[in-house]
Amino acid sequence: MKSILTIGFIGITAYGLLAADDAPKDKLNQAIKQLTAKPNYSWTTTTKEADGSGGRLGPIEGKTEKDTLVFLSFSPGGLPVEVYMKGEKGAAKALEGWQSFDDIAQTGDTAAAIVRFLRKYKAPAAQSAELAGNVKELKEADGALGGDLTEDATKEMLLLGARRREGQDAPKVTDAKGSIKFWVKDGGMTKYEMHIQGKVTSGDRVSDVDRTMTTDIKDPGATKIEIPDEAKQKLS
Repeated sequence: MKSILTIGFIGITAYGLLAADDAPKDKLNQAIKQLTAKPNYSWTTTTKEADGSGGRLGPIEGKTEKDTLVFLSFSPGGLPVEVYMKGEKGAAKALEGWQSFDDIAQTGDTAAAIVRFLRKYKAPAAQSAELAGNVKELKEADGALGGDLTEDATKEMLLLGARRREGQDAPKVTDAKGSIKFWVKDGGMTKYEMHIQGKVTSGDRVSDVDRTMTTDIKDPGATKIEIPDEAKQKLS
């Protein structure tokens, strides 16, 4: 009888430990599902480099409808840019009116790098789901759910928008380290923050990257997107 009670106690204890380990994952997954189910929402992503600068694109303001139509606005070098995207198709407007991504990519290395970044861009619900699946061990601490990212996921984030000159090998990443935190309130995600580090080698240029990206989610269910006819034509 004593051995049966002991085995039962060990089983209950193990189940309790497993349930505790699963709790942060369940909480995060439910928050992601809730955001995905929203008909629309908005967000602001701010980037901070180790030197205190705000990144090449500056703050990114975004809107989406069911993660299918995405609107972004940002100001690289102080130049206002507006973007509409559906999948990998997109249209952007800066100084010369609306142009398709294909047209923009032909105008130079910098423009081509930005188009590559935009084509891989994911709205917060989709990006959160991807990042959550690449956390080594998710824990809850200081009001946030977080953990270290896998090396492969960190490398992918470091290479987003990396410049590649014609004839050069693809950029490479070494010493990649990354982490992610998610904030959840009333069952819904309100913010997530990613910190990535590493060396990016492109041709003979080596860049030390130490970057923090913070995304604040707002106006779920109360966001509207109005797409101009010119932009709509470029998306077709």
